[in-house]
Parts: sequence; C-alpha cells; structure tokens
Amino acid sequence: MSVISEHEVKLSSYDKLEGCVKSECGGCKGSRMYYCYDCRTPMPGVFMPSVKLPCLVDIIKHPMEKNSKSSALHCKILAPSQTRVFDHPNVHDYRKDSEDDRRYTAVVFPSKSAISVEEFVKQRGDIRRIVVLDCTWFQVGKMQKTPEIEGLQHICLQQYRTAFWRPQHNVPDTGLATIEAIYYTLREYYELGLRKKYAGEFDDLLYWFFHTKHLVDEKQREYQRKLKLKDV
Repeated sequence: MSVISEHEVKLSSYDKLEGCVKSECGGCKGSRMYYCYDCRTPMPGVFMPSVKLPCLVDIIKHPMEKNSKSSALHCKILAPSQTRVFDHPNVHDYRKDSEDDRRYTAVVFPSKSAISVEEFVKQRGDIRRIVVLDCTWFQVGKMQKTPEIEGLQHICLQQYRTAFWRPQHNVPDTGLATIEAIYYTLREYYELGLRKKYAGEFDDLLYWFFHTKHLVDEKQREYQRKLKLKDV
C-alpha cells in the first residue's frame, strides 16, 4: 500500500495562485485567501479547477469538525453542482427518498455489512450517489448510526495509506482524510464499477489537499532550519 503523492496525479498548476492575498468574503465577511470554508465558495478572482465526478457526493459533517480543517469541503468547492454538505444533525432524510434512489445510494463506511464498490455495482447497478461521513475515527461509530441514513448499503474501500500530515492519535496510517476517501471511492467506482480506464479525470479533487500539504511541509522545514541554527 503506497502513499499517493502529487507526482502520481494530474493536478492543475499552483502557479495560478501566485499573488493571492486575503480579502473579505462577501458572505460571512471573514478574511479568506483562496476559498471561504464557512460559505463553501471560492473567493472572487481565485483560480479554481473544475472537476466532473462520476456520481453525486453527499457529505455529512460532524458538528465538532472545524470547517477550516475539513478536507471534505474541498469536494463542495471543486464540484459544487455535484456535492451537497449537511451539518449534522441537520441531515437529508434518505428514508424518504424513492426506493429507486435508495437502491443506488451507498454510504462509505467499513461496517460488517459493507461490500466492495465493485460488488455494489454487480448487485445493484451504477452508483448514483455516495454518502461520506466527515468526522474523526472516534466519532464515526456514532455518526454511522444516524437514523436518516438507516437502510442504505455500506461500501468499503481497498486498503490505502493516507498522505495526511496530521494523523489522528492511535489511528493507523490506513485512516484516510475525508477527501482521500472520496477520491479513492470515486476512482474505484470508475475503474472497477464502470470498467473504465482512469486517466486523471478527477485528480483535481486533491488540488487543495496537496496545496495545504505544501504549506504544512514548508512550515515544518522552516521549523527544522530554525532548530539547526540554534544548535550552531
């Protein structure tokens, strides 16, 4: 299980972000640089990749998960017309959806009843919508019992290692950041479910994930440089 790197995916250039400065969000009036994580919209004039997903994505966000640290919101910002975000407990009631809609909706969660993405497609047909829980691994047990998502089929992923820079305490490196889980789910669906050859069609889902990783890595390098200077 290798860790995905930005060199393995086709990302839009970060050069287009040079010169960006913080400005006031027209919605919440907060000071933001690239996008507003509270309003979940790009800042005016900032380059934003356009991503087309192979199915719809619903994100159920835990109330304790900070907007500023949520990688899941990248999906909403990059694919706004195909992504919905619900702040728990204000969740869409999937129990009221038609049987047809429920049949083709899958919850990404490795429960005992979960099946692979490939098996889901074999049993039910093409996935129309995935539901993703945006929370820590310590909160996910309670989140997956949300009444509104009861009865939906769970799907599990093949094992991957996270490239996330801030691991959760006592969680192995197979615990993915939410945007990684979304990316891998869609990619498995594209390749194993739809049987299509993937050529980076929605790699830009990881655009802001790797951009943030750049910033974190640079801060870490700067910290290490300062430590070395103290030892001189």
